[in-house]
Amino acid sequence: MKTTYAAVLSFLLLLGLTYFSFYTHKPQQVSGLDTPETEFSTARAFQLLDSIAQKPHAVGMPAHQEVQDFIVTTLEAYGLEVELQSDFAYKPGWGALSRAENIITRIPGTGEGETLLVMTHYDSAPHTASKGASDAGSGVVTILESIRAFLAKGEKQKNDIILLFTDAEELGLNGASVFVNKHPWAKEVDLALNFEARGSGGPSNMIVETNGGNGALIKAFAEANPSHPYANSLMYSVYKLLPNDTDSTVLRENGDIDGFFFAFIGDHFDYHTANDIPSRLDPKSLEHQGSYLTALLEHFSNADLNLKADQDYIYLNMPLIKMLYYPFSWIFPMLILGWILFFALLIYGLRNQSFKLIDIFRGFLPLLIALVLAYVISLGWKLILALDPKQADILQGFPYNGYELLAGFVGLTLAVVFFIYKLFYRPNSAAALSFAPLFFWLLIATGVAVYLPGASFFIIPVYFGLLAVFLLIKFSKPQFFILTLLCAPALFIITHYIKEFPVGLGLKMLAAATILTVLLFGLLLPVIGFYKMNAKIAGLFTLVSIGAFIAAYGKADFTEERPFPTSLNYVYDVDQEQAFYATYNTQLDSWLHEILVQNATDDTPLEINPPSGKYGSQYNYITAAPKNFVAPSQVYTEKDTVINGERRLDFVIFPQRNVGDMILMCPQGTLFNRLSFNGQEVFPRSGENHPLENRNSDYLLSYRLVDREPLEVHLSIAEDAELSFTLFDYSYDLLENSSFDLPSRPKNSMPMPFVNTDALVTKQHIQF
Repeated sequence: MKTTYAAVLSFLLLLGLTYFSFYTHKPQQVSGLDTPETEFSTARAFQLLDSIAQKPHAVGMPAHQEVQDFIVTTLEAYGLEVELQSDFAYKPGWGALSRAENIITRIPGTGEGETLLVMTHYDSAPHTASKGASDAGSGVVTILESIRAFLAKGEKQKNDIILLFTDAEELGLNGASVFVNKHPWAKEVDLALNFEARGSGGPSNMIVETNGGNGALIKAFAEANPSHPYANSLMYSVYKLLPNDTDSTVLRENGDIDGFFFAFIGDHFDYHTANDIPSRLDPKSLEHQGSYLTALLEHFSNADLNLKADQDYIYLNMPLIKMLYYPFSWIFPMLILGWILFFALLIYGLRNQSFKLIDIFRGFLPLLIALVLAYVISLGWKLILALDPKQADILQGFPYNGYELLAGFVGLTLAVVFFIYKLFYRPNSAAALSFAPLFFWLLIATGVAVYLPGASFFIIPVYFGLLAVFLLIKFSKPQFFILTLLCAPALFIITHYIKEFPVGLGLKMLAAATILTVLLFGLLLPVIGFYKMNAKIAGLFTLVSIGAFIAAYGKADFTEERPFPTSLNYVYDVDQEQAFYATYNTQLDSWLHEILVQNATDDTPLEINPPSGKYGSQYNYITAAPKNFVAPSQVYTEKDTVINGERRLDFVIFPQRNVGDMILMCPQGTLFNRLSFNGQEVFPRSGENHPLENRNSDYLLSYRLVDREPLEVHLSIAEDAELSFTLFDYSYDLLENSSFDLPSRPKNSMPMPFVNTDALVTKQHIQF
């Protein structure tokens, strides 16, 4: 076979291995209505989803009760006895207070085993018109359909199984807190399985939650043998660095309950939006969740659930072998071995006269040029934001055309790197060129071993790269097939991060994708370095990049299917008797422009509300508005006494309209001796002598109301201390209120997620 044909087949095999890697990440077949009753059916799960994801059902919304009733009725139809647990919970750090109503039932075992908890949450994201199909309707129906199939088998399991559908997860993980801190069954739980979503598609990531080592958990997960495991220790290391907690976190922190949680993060632009509807949920993602729970129920319903361990494991999924794992104690021996093999191979090649030392140093030049240009290419996202700034109002950071843009930037990076290495091509230079990227990967492996040990499996493709270089030195003629197969571990382990980082964290992570593309290319140099067709491949990827950017441009506009997120609030300052329209948008569509700009004045305050949502959003446009009466809350003092130099104050805030949220603020330097909200005591955190002593702002509390239940505040403070509060009330009826003659929101826009929007807001000062 001529070398050119061999190179073409090798290149096609590289593409095939990449495709195969992604193909194995989740099921490719979806179970239908004809699936046996004893097996999970995605089609049946979608029938359930259609019943619970037709309306927004956040805490306090009318449909919240409808969804609760549906879950209870379905469980009772399975022959299970259902309990509702209702109580307040306060989330420290978030300052979130709400009443949560958990749905709980139990499938008794033989009495000889332990207790498995299977859980998800049933409330949808608040004040964004989200119908919660993915987050977390997908979790609800995964559990309902899996348990139906499990019970249909008619087999008695050894372990008890508790089913928990938590409430108020979106507000502050409050339902999980109520369960783990106040329900007697929580003390019996040995292992928890939690099902979540952070988008509407993609493979479902398995992430471990434990206070100890994960070794026993990973072994047990591998023994359960789910059909498509998608898990790696790097994702959990990254997860722990981000401000993203789940119900599983509460169980781990408050109850020392180990567990797994499963969440897909693709199509992140749908997360917490009005587009989180059943028709946008990827059936394969739901099938993936069902495949997990089916396998884990089968295994853990009868297995030993005492999975506490001191030892941590590196773990990752691989095609064909499914799960690969080994203890943390191997990290530094494997790293040291990698460095030893690197220098041994370098010396061997020099002595073999396969290359000269100057050739090794020259190999750093194309790699460094490619890395610099990869970073420059990634700045293209900032250029796109400058040309189309409305994309910045998609707060998740991943726009509707994000996949096309990602493909365009990665394709362009590959075109550039193939062209660069074409310029540096010399016959038989593949071995010398390979040392530079191997050196970089060893540096990365060293860094993660110290600072991010969960990513230490990056040493594995380095071993295969070293073996490939050894074969190049040992044998004069390249064996394209063998060298290409030795590239498989690098493709299997690294390629999906090029996609996952920008999808999960936003296109601000585009630099990670383009730079990782170059570094992955470097690991493939033992085979790519022999190609004489790199210029043609560069041209091919240039065409791919152009096609992707054209496709992205075609999806850059906002339509009914791709709506623009907009926010609008009416804020009435009770004390100043001033009213304003305000938006969190940085860019205005025609609707917001009509309301905010055409009647704009300079007589507006800089700050009229606290930062909103997980991104700390601030108002960007504020316009004076006509004054309409909006009833502020009434404050009643129940007790105000001084005992031994300490002032003790109890007061109640009664809403005077259908308030959804109250935000209570107090000057940052105020020192409370005692503080509680609706009976939930606020305790000093680590390093504090007083409750909320180390606040970094005036923010004190966010309270989600149900049926206008008042806010009760009990506190004590030094007798001579000043005490004042600022209260914001939010009722989410601005666009429906007949007192405001506002145009309807256009069909190509939707309520902005992650902020309090479409609200009538009153601001009032409370002085004691």
